Amino acid sequence: MSDDDGGFRFPHNIKLEVDPAKVDEALQAIREQVQDGLAAGRYTKVRISFRGKPIGPDIPLAVFLAGEGAAFWLTGGLATLLVNLGAKAVLDVAFIHEADELVQEGLSLYLDGEIEAAEAKYRQALDRRDDDPSALYNLGVLLRVSGRKAEAVAMLRAAAMGPEGHPDVRRAAEALSRMEG
Repeated sequence: MSDDDGGFRFPHNIKLEVDPAKVDEALQAIREQVQDGLAAGRYTKVRISFRGKPIGPDIPLAVFLAGEGAAFWLTGGLATLLVNLGAKAVLDVAFIHEADELVQEGLSLYLDGEIEAAEAKYRQALDRRDDDPSALYNLGVLLRVSGRKAEAVAMLRAAAMGPEGHPDVRRAAEALSRMEG
């Protein structure tokens, strides 16, 4: 819009001073974090939802990041930031770990009475993320109800050592106290 019509005027006189050495350091740190995250398989997909309901299939993380990079390159940083902030006001973006999906599949199988298949899903989740408190807790419960108490205690102890505040960490500690006392 022009200055004459009283509408929005994009500021053309923004000054930004950046030390090139620090930019390189910051970019290298970001690269390392992304590589570490991908190597550890922390997040593999992105789910975009509107009011709690997914609006499409999950997007592979690499495709999502490539799209963000292309948008940044094509439109510039400020435009990309404004679009992302606007979309964030309406849409929810969640990073999904493959282990979380495997745990949910295992839980569905367990509830359907497919004990062996559920155990396999929980173990696959632990292959993806060996300290996943939900996979450890659910596998511990499955082992307990299938009569493998020693294995169940080991899994529940590992789950109880998870991050403070996680609901499955609390449940694992409660299950352990019931089993041992």
